[in-house]
Amino acid sequence: MCSSSRADCHPAAIENQITEKNANQVQARILCEGANGPTTWQADAIIDAKGIFTVPDILGNAGGVTVSYFEWVQDRQGFSGGRAK
Repeated sequence: MCSSSRADCHPAAIENQITEKNANQVQARILCEGANGPTTWQADAIIDAKGIFTVPDILGNAGGVTVSYFEWVQDRQGFSGGRAK
């Protein structure tokens, strides 16, 4: 489990978790933003300057949004589970 107190691991699944105060501690090569706005704009500049590849939140959590949409459509059409035909 990732703890925000560890210098090598920062959760990016909660808004505003990576800020200008802790962005220099991020030691990842790739940062996948799993929430809406997990990094502040100041932290984005620091992370970019460090050369860390960032998968933006709009892509990082797109799968969940897509699946939620399909579930909503199935519910609206009265599917009760299983595979849609």
